[in-house]
Formats: sequence, structure tokens, C-alpha cells
Amino acid sequence: MSPKDRAWLGALLKLVDAGRWLAPPSRRREWRRQWRADLWHEWAWAASRRPGLAARASIVRRAAGAFRHAFALRLHVRRVEMITQDLRYGWRTMARRPIVTAMAVATLGLGIGANVVMYSWMRMALVRQMQGVPAADRYVSMNSASRTRNDFSLSYPDFRDFESRRPASVDGIIVFSLATMNVRTDGDPQRAYADLVNARFFDILGVHPALGRGFRPDEDQAANRDAVAVITYSFWQRQFAGDRGVIGRSITLNGRAFTIVGVTPQGFRGVEPYLNLDLFVPVSMQPSVYGGVNTLAQRGNHWLRALVKLAPGATREVAQADLSRVAADLAKAYPDTLTPDVKLWELWNSPNAGGQATVGVIGLQTGIAAVVLLIACANVANLLLASAAARHRETAVRLALGASRGRLVQQLLTESTLLAGAGGIVGVVAAYWTTGLVRWFVPPAPLPIDLNPSIDATSLGVAAVVTLLTAVICGIVPSLQSTKASVVSALKESAGALTATPRRARVRQTLVAAQVALSLLLLVSATLFLRTLLNSQAADPGFAIRRGVLASVDLVPAGYDEARGRQFFKALRERVRAIPGVENAALAHRVPLGFNGVGEIWVGVEGYTPAQGEETLVYWNAVGPDYLKTMGIRLVAGREVTEADRPDTPDVMVVNETMVRRYFAGASPLGRRVTIGRRSFTVVGIAGDGKYRAITDTPAPMIYVSLDQWYWPDNVLHVRTAGDAAAIVPALHATIKSLDAGIPLFDVRTIEQHLEVSLFVQRMVASLLAAFGLLALVLATVGLYGVVAALSAQRTQEIGMRMALGASTGDILALILRQGLGISAVGIAAGLVLSLVVTRFYRSLLVGVSTTDPASFIATAMAVFAIALAATYFPARRAAAVSPLVALRQEA
Repeated sequence: MSPKDRAWLGALLKLVDAGRWLAPPSRRREWRRQWRADLWHEWAWAASRRPGLAARASIVRRAAGAFRHAFALRLHVRRVEMITQDLRYGWRTMARRPIVTAMAVATLGLGIGANVVMYSWMRMALVRQMQGVPAADRYVSMNSASRTRNDFSLSYPDFRDFESRRPASVDGIIVFSLATMNVRTDGDPQRAYADLVNARFFDILGVHPALGRGFRPDEDQAANRDAVAVITYSFWQRQFAGDRGVIGRSITLNGRAFTIVGVTPQGFRGVEPYLNLDLFVPVSMQPSVYGGVNTLAQRGNHWLRALVKLAPGATREVAQADLSRVAADLAKAYPDTLTPDVKLWELWNSPNAGGQATVGVIGLQTGIAAVVLLIACANVANLLLASAAARHRETAVRLALGASRGRLVQQLLTESTLLAGAGGIVGVVAAYWTTGLVRWFVPPAPLPIDLNPSIDATSLGVAAVVTLLTAVICGIVPSLQSTKASVVSALKESAGALTATPRRARVRQTLVAAQVALSLLLLVSATLFLRTLLNSQAADPGFAIRRGVLASVDLVPAGYDEARGRQFFKALRERVRAIPGVENAALAHRVPLGFNGVGEIWVGVEGYTPAQGEETLVYWNAVGPDYLKTMGIRLVAGREVTEADRPDTPDVMVVNETMVRRYFAGASPLGRRVTIGRRSFTVVGIAGDGKYRAITDTPAPMIYVSLDQWYWPDNVLHVRTAGDAAAIVPALHATIKSLDAGIPLFDVRTIEQHLEVSLFVQRMVASLLAAFGLLALVLATVGLYGVVAALSAQRTQEIGMRMALGASTGDILALILRQGLGISAVGIAAGLVLSLVVTRFYRSLLVGVSTTDPASFIATAMAVFAIALAATYFPARRAAAVSPLVALRQEA
């Protein structure tokens, strides 16, 4: 080897020597020896085969590989071996403290599980409507819009016009309307729930039947022509046991034979949110399904819900502008239309699907679950701080021996990650068990409600993210605090002195104060909603009946015409009144405070001139004789609908007090005329105001027309009883069977059960808030107890000194109580301020109580303070009972 080559190789060897610092300390000597020998060997091999410049280039490439290897070795040792070591050490640490570990894991499991459950509920609310539909994100809801409202449904003629003038930004429009049917296959008739849909419904959705076909494009062109049906997979399994020969079979719907032409794929249940439908029929069959009432040609009858499928690349804003132009053209063509525009909504925000109310309630619960998780994290952080304090001397020794602060922080974060991971597993298991609890809150309803949240892959991903965040939140403060103190002071002082470090004590006190504040927020919220629930239960719905039964009757499947139907309902009313225990009975088309409690209709009022752009929309119901008396609705003036109001007599109407104030300027409306379409009604009575859609409603105009004059074949029997309402139900079934054995009563429920429908939201929110609030309070109480106990133990020597100098047990008790209650007072004050800010967002959900209700705030604060006093008193009493001699002998 020439001197020049030797110098070149020596320089490279020195460079490798310098690069050894990239390798981990435990591997540096071996790494240097190995790579020096490797470079000598490489040089000898290259020089013998490629002398000169080629040999030098080869050895340089080899030296560069040494640096890459050193860096990779450091990553491996630091990231894999160290993490493995930290995991083993963390596991041993958890095993040595099984009680503390179990408390931490259970606490985090409850917090993580609550968040996973709430996420699954939120996901159900956002995506359930389009389950089983590909490209579900391309659908938006479409409503007709007037000058003041944008939540009307579509009429069938409007749908046809929009479909024929569909702009390029819209791939398709589907319409649907829920219909209740009597279904007969081979046995007795059963109730089923169907959607009337347009012929391209399945084609636009991209849903291909599992068996048979969907509807042909021409099967909604002529009224009552195409009696075909597509049944859902669940209905196929339930009614036909999965028989593949079902295609072509006949099924009787509301008295008419329909041919089954298809079965939907498994998992597709329609696009009605939260409902599990049974079948689909063409919208052109509406007259048959509705007992001869034809709404297909009525442009002013808005009864169809609509979804718009956006074209690829099109946005909702572009489609909105395009469809608004189409609506403007239609308004010019039909100047009498009352809805000259349309409004597109995201599905979760659609007013016809519950809109912001449903998502808002579940969003509120999700926020509450996040608060519970924060409280759990604060609790576990306190446990980790206490553990870190006990290991502070160990930490100081490791720092003195050369361990970096970052290395120790990594180890402590690994331990918190282990705790959070175990808590995450517990949380997911708890979520699997509890995610279906939402069904417990569903009130009895005449609808196939199917709330079916699930823990899917997305929910598990959310659980993983929440677990990771929990690990960081729980571990970052304890790990930074435990590695921050001076090594010299840590080695000089005892563990007891170190745990009393003011900085660490302040951190723990702050965490407990935060727990108390967040717990107070949840409890104040729970108190407001519990009072709302009580107020809602006590609220006057406008009717006095509390003991009674509601039962639905539908004459369409039995083929009754209008004349026979009137006779049947009259006979039914008379026979039910004769049942022992029945005080009165009446019929009505709708029931207030139900899922379909009222409808809306445009009216014209004699002597009233609407303002520019004003819409004279009022609620309405068709009722039979003695309806007001049966329901206990106050009759203010005039009379109610009676037996004398027959089809051959002038049409009559009863209006409520708000109707009088709004359209009659408070003057007597008796004898005045109100028009509905081309029909004119004489006002004969004034009824008291009531709640019609929801218990939170403000008074709205309402009219009652005679059921005999405005006939409907499907009505609800209202029965007022003197005693137990449920006891007369068998007699009701027997009575209707005596009139016609082929007509069943369905959706039979007591008035008390019916009123639960209007309290659904308040009951769910109040129940979950109370549960989360109590859980949060338990966690805060445990945290406060632990901190006060630790602070008391740290001051044992001081307590002994005070008692030796003459302090009494009461003095020591007061000393510890002041410390613990001071923490609680700070938390309560912060919680009250936080509650004042947060509860403002509850305004639309509260009934009869303000968002800043002093009684709720004061009572909750006093309750929290009392619990804090108990959590502080017991460790304080234990500290005060310590013997002075024992306290003074304790190591300083």
C-alpha cells in the first residue's frame, strides 16, 4: 500500500471513529471494531481488483454505509429495545400496585367507553338514513320553500316538473312517503310499513335487488295501474322464510292484490331515518293505498319527501342554485303555488328527518362524555403523580447516573400508555355491552323504529385515538413533574419531604379543583334537565284526560266506502261508550303530541287580509262528536262538533284561542267564515289552546273540523276511563270484533304511554346527564379524598409538632379541612362560572326553567360542597388522631 493510499484509508478510519457517536452507547465499541475491520477488508479487496480511483470510490461508499448502520442501530435500540424494556418495566410496576392499577383502568375504561358509545350514537344519527346505499355522501334532502319557511315537502306534480327539468348538477331525484298498510299473505292481516316511491327509486339509489327486480320506469305513470311491490330482505325472511319462489306471488295490501316483483338486498331498509320498512310500492298506487283519496294531481298537497342525488363533482350549492332557477320557472307557470322555491339540506340537517334537534341532543351527550373522560384523566393523572412522588428518589438516582430527562419522560409515558391501553380495552368491552341502551329511551310508538348503533371498525378507530389522547393527557403532567426537580436536592432529602414539594402539591390540587369544576358543570346540567323533565310531565298539554286508551282503526283494507265507514264509526263510538268503566269516547284523525300529532293547512279567514308574503298556515284535525269533552279540552265559547254536523249540513269548525287572537283580532269569531280550498266553514266554537306537536311548543293557531263532514277512513279511538285504562282493552277488542271481525285494533296504548312520546328527548338527556354527573362526582370525590389524605400524610411531622406545642385535635381538624375545602371552593367557583357559559346552549331544550336558574345552581353547589366536606373530613379526622410521639418520630 502506497503512503498516499495509507493516508486516504487512515482518514476514512478516523471518520468512522468519529461516527461511532451515532451508535448507541452500549454498542459503540463493538460497532467501531467491526467497521474498522470491514473497511480494511474492503480496501484490500477493491485494491486487488480495481486499483486507483475505483478502489477509493468503493471504500467511500462502504464508509457511508457505516454511518447509516450506526443511525439505524441507534433507532433500533432506542425505539424498539428501549420501548420493550419500558413496557416490561411498566407492566411490573402496574402488577406491584394492583389496587391503584385497577382503579385507574376502571376509571379510564368508563371514560373511554362512554365516548365510544356516544360516537356510535352520533354515527347512527349521521349515516343511518342511507345504510346500504353506495355513494351515500352524494345525497341531499330537498324541501319546498316559501317566503318564510323552507321545510315543506313536495307535491307530486311539483316532483314531476322537477324531474323533467332536472339540471346537469343533479343525477336524479327520488320521492317517498311513509304509509301504514294491512298486509295479508296466507293468514290473518298484519300491520306493515311501506314507502310509496317513484319508479326510478332503486335505480337512482344504485340498490340492486337480491331477488327479482325493482320498478320499471313506466310503473308510476298511471294512477292505480301497476299493483307491484318490492319487499325488504327482513320482511322476506320473516313472512316467507326466505322462499326464493316468492317472486310473482300475490300479497294483499289494504284490500288490493299486489304482485311481488323483487326483494331488496340484506341491510337495505329504505331511506326513512331510524325506521325499518317492510316493502315499497309505486307512488302511483297512492289512491288504492289511501282508500280512494287521490292526491297525485293536487299541486298544493305537499306530502312527498325528496332526496336529490348530486352529479359527480357537483356541490350542494351549485345544485341549490340550479334547482332554485327551475322552481322560479315553475312559480311563473303556476302563479298560485305557495312554495315558489326549494331548499337543499345535508341529510343529518334535514328538518323532516329530525334535523338539528336529533344530532344536537346526541352531540350534547357526546360533549358530556368528553367531559367525563377529562375528569377520568385528571383522576388518573393524580394517581400517577402520587406514584411518581413515591419513586422520586429512584428518578433522581437515574438522572445522576446519566439518564436523560427525555428518556425518563418516555418511560413514564409508556406506563401511562399501558394504563390507557388497558382502559381502552375495558372501554370497548363496556361499549359493546351498552351501545344498545339508546333503545331503552324509545317511547312506545306506532312506527317500526330501529335504532341500531354498532361498534364497527370506525368506532374502534375512534377508541384507539381516544385511548392515545388519554395516555398523553394522563401521563404528560406527571412525567414532566417527576423529572423536573434538582438531582442534588432529591438525593439529599427524604421521600416524605419530596412528596411535599409545593409545586407538586399545587399541580395535584389544580387537577382536583378541575375535577370538581367539571363535575359541578355536569350536575348543574343534569339538574336543569331533571327539572325540565318534571316541568314537562306537569305541563298542561291542553287536554285534561289522564286515564284513557288510544286505539287506531283503519277501514281501508276492509273495503269500506264513505257511507259505510261513517256508519261503522258511529256504531263503534256508541258501543264503546256502553262498556263498563268508560266515561266517554270519541274519534279523531290525529292525536296531539304524537309522531303525527297534527297537520298543517292553508286557510282564508273572512275579514282578515294577509300581509305581503304572509302565509296563513294553521294546524288542523278532523274530530268526531264530543271530542273536546272526551279529551278534557276547555270549551271557551260556542259549541263543539256534535252529531248534528252531518255531511248534508253546512260545514262547521272550532278554532282555538290563538287562532282568535291571530286572525280575528280577539273579536268573537262565532258565525264567521274560514275557507279551506273551495270549502267554506262556519266557526261554531272556541277551544282552549294546547300543545300539538311537542310539549315545548308555544301556542299556535289550531282548527277542528267535523270528521263526519271531512271523512277519513283511518282514525284513532279516544276512550276516557274512570279507572284502570288497561283493564278495558280486552273489551275494546271484543267490541270492534262484534262489529266486523276483519277489522283489528292496532297501536293500542294508554294516555300515559302516549305522553311518554313528548318527553323522549328530555327523559334521555336528563337520564344520561344524571348518570354521567354522578359518575363524575364519584371520580372527583375519590380524587379529593386521595389528595387530602396525601397532603395530611405529608404534614404528619408538622402536625406532631403543633400538637406538642398545644394544638388541640379540633385545631388540627380545622387545619386539614381548610386545605381540602379550599381546593373544593376553587373548583366550585370555577364550575359555576363554566356552567353559566355552557348552559346557555341548552335554551331550546329546557321547559319551565331558565339556563341560569339560581335554585339549580345553588342547590347543586351546596350538594357538591357537602360531598367535598365528607371527602375531606375523614382523612382530616385520621390525621388529627395521630399520636404526637408517633408523628415526631416519623422520618423528616
